[in-house]
Order: sequence, then structure tokens, then C-alpha cells
Amino acid sequence: MSVLKRELALPLGFALAAVLIVVGHEAFGRKTTYAPASHVATVDLGKVFERINVNKSWEVEIMGLAERLNVEANSRQEAIGRKLEDAEKATNESDAQKIRDSAALMKLEMDEWAKLKQLEVDRERALMWKAMYKAIRDQTNALAMADGWDIVLVNDSLGELNLSNDANVSREQQVLTQILNRRLLYASELTDITEQLIVRINNLKP
Repeated sequence: MSVLKRELALPLGFALAAVLIVVGHEAFGRKTTYAPASHVATVDLGKVFERINVNKSWEVEIMGLAERLNVEANSRQEAIGRKLEDAEKATNESDAQKIRDSAALMKLEMDEWAKLKQLEVDRERALMWKAMYKAIRDQTNALAMADGWDIVLVNDSLGELNLSNDANVSREQQVLTQILNRRLLYASELTDITEQLIVRINNLKP
């Protein structure tokens, strides 16, 4: 009985060894496949913001708003000044105090008005940046699809590290913060599509 078991075990062992050899050969012969190389482009975002017409149209609108607010602020300030002059001309202290109180109330109202208008300007400027970024992102997508770019990166390797005289932040910390905020160390000029992107955005119909 033991002899029979040995006779059966030998062919089974040879069969398993053959399977392992075949599997090992296939695994060794199979080549590792990699994703194809990506086509990468870069953009100087600062230059785009400076030169696109979307920026100019918004700046004109916001400058007009700021000028109108300055005119109204000056008018309110002059009215307060006239009130104070009237207080000086008053014939008795009681009347003078009433006029001064009125001027003080006008000053408080002017301060509150100024805060509200500052929020209005801030909101308009936020909308400006949002609109510009949307135009840049949409046209970058379109340009990448048209020219076959797989990835478009913001080239933040441009420019030197700057220092300010801010006493609350050490110069070392200023430099380290700028270094850590950068994501790109080098990009060839051949990858730059800034000019094409600017032209594409400026050719958009208003």
C-alpha cells in the first residue's frame, strides 16, 4: 500500500513542478506597462491677470464706483464742516451745542456709510477676480483640448523671493513661507503657453 502511494505521489509532484515552472516563466516574461508620457504646459498667471481685457473692463467699472463714492464722501465731510462753522457762529452755547450734536450725528452716519461702501467695493473686486479666474480656467481647458496638453501648471518658479519690513514676521519666516508656497522649480520656455492663452481670452466676445 505504501509503495502504491509513492508511485502516485511521484507523478503528482512532477505535475505541480511543471505548473510552477510554466507560471514562473509567464510572470517573468510579462512586461510591465506604464502610462504614456503626459504633455505638460505652463502659464505665467501674473502676466495673464495683467493683460487680459476682462481685467481692464472690471477695473474701469470699479474705478468709476470708487470715484463716485469719493465725491459723496467729500460732500458729506463738507456738510459736517459747515455745521461746525455754524456752531461757532451761534449766539448762545445752547444753540451751539445742538449744532455740534447734529454734526456729531452726521459724522457717525458718515462712518457707517463708509463701512457699507467699503464692503460694496470689496464685493465688486471679489467678483472681478472670480470672473477673471473663470475666464482663465475655461480658456485654459479649451486651449489644452485644442493643442493636446494633458496638464497645464501655473509657473510659480518665476521671480525672486521678496522681503518686507514687516516687524511681525521675521525675514527668515518670510523666505521660508515663499519657498514652501511654490510648487514648481523649473519649466522650459518651450512649455509656456501664456501668450496663446492671453490672445484666446482677449478674443472672447463680451
